[in-house]
Amino acid sequence: MSNAKYYIKIKEKEIPVIIREYKHSYTLKIYFKGNILNISKPKRISKHSFEKFIKENEDNIYNQYMKILKLDSKDIKHWVNGEKFSYLGEDYTINVEEIDENKLKVKIDTENKKMLIKIPEKLKDDERKENVDKAVKKLLKIQTDKYIEEKLPYWSKITNLSYTNYMIGDTTSKFGSCSPSKRKLYFSNRLIMLPPDKIDAIIVHELCHLKYKDHSKNFYNLVKEYIPNYQEIDKWLKTNSYKIMI
Repeated sequence: MSNAKYYIKIKEKEIPVIIREYKHSYTLKIYFKGNILNISKPKRISKHSFEKFIKENEDNIYNQYMKILKLDSKDIKHWVNGEKFSYLGEDYTINVEEIDENKLKVKIDTENKKMLIKIPEKLKDDERKENVDKAVKKLLKIQTDKYIEEKLPYWSKITNLSYTNYMIGDTTSKFGSCSPSKRKLYFSNRLIMLPPDKIDAIIVHELCHLKYKDHSKNFYNLVKEYIPNYQEIDKWLKTNSYKIMI
C-alpha cells in the first residue's frame, strides 16, 4: 500500500485529498474524514480511469465538502460557556471561569458532564483559543491513552494478535494506523471523544492489520469476527468524523 496527499480543485475549492493504493483492492472508494477527502483505489486502475471516476463524482464530492465546511465552522470550539463537547460520545457542557492565576487549567467532570476550563485573566483574547486548544489536546491525549492502555491488551488477547507498542498523536485525518512490520499501532488523541463501541472497533481494526495489511475481504471478515456490526460502525465513523474537530 502507498499513500499520497495533494489537493484537487472542484469549482472554486481546493479540496485536500489522501489517496491510498491497495494491491488487493477491487473497487474505488471515496469518503471524507474531517475535511479531508479519502480515496482508496486498486493499484491496477489507470490514471485515466481514476481521473474519470473523480470527474463523474465531482458534484457529490463538492456538496459533501461544502456541508463539512459548514459543520466545521459550527463544531470547531471557541471555548465559551454553554458550548458542547463530545466525550465518550456524550455531550459535555463547557464551563469557562477566569482565574487570578498564571496557569490555564482544563478538567473533565464526568459526574456532572462538564468540561471545566479555567483561564488566567491576564491571557489576551487573541491568545485564548490557541492556548485552550493546546491544553484540551493534551487532556485528550491523556484520556485516550488511559482508554487504549486498558482496552488494547484486552482486544489483543481476544484476537490473539500481539503488538509491540502504540503511540497517541494529534490527528483528525484518521482514527488509527498500523505498522505491521514493527507491530506498532498508532491512534488519534481524539478517540476519547467517540462512543466506546466506536473506539473498540477502531482498536480491533488496527489489530487486524497486523495479520492483513490491506482492506481485503479476509481483513473485514476477521474484524467482523470480533465486531459483528463493524460495517454499521464504519459507516457511522465516516459520517460523524467531524465530531472530533475542535
